[in-house]
Amino acid sequence: MSDDELAAIRRRKMEELMRRARQPPVPAVAEPLANGQVNVLNDANFWPTIQQTGIAIVDFYAEWCGPCKALAPMMVELAQKYKGKVFFGKIDIDRNPRVAAQFRVQSVPIVHIFEKGRPTRSVLGLRPFNDYEALIQRLLKDHGRQA
Repeated sequence: MSDDELAAIRRRKMEELMRRARQPPVPAVAEPLANGQVNVLNDANFWPTIQQTGIAIVDFYAEWCGPCKALAPMMVELAQKYKGKVFFGKIDIDRNPRVAAQFRVQSVPIVHIFEKGRPTRSVLGLRPFNDYEALIQRLLKDHGRQA
């Protein structure tokens, strides 16, 4: 290669680097597992999954539970709205007795909130959508994230 060819390659590389430097940075995803879905959890994957999250909301439910069926679409909507920010999961207490026993679940629905892999609070019973959303916004604010 000649000196002119090397100079042209250097010039193109420098132009490419300058162009990339002017582009806005791609924001990092605050919650990598927050995929915009309500993820199905079970006795085997519950703790390994929760341990990987910053903020997680888990719906403990049962198939036979009427209020649980009313809560499900709210969780789906919230999961979509807070994609990349909050992990959403659900666990059937009848099919996963070990985790249900760990949390002493006696009534459903109950939503447990986890921060950095640890349970921090719970919401018992069916609540209005706005109650869940307000809770999520407080959590995000407490963690320095925008809602």
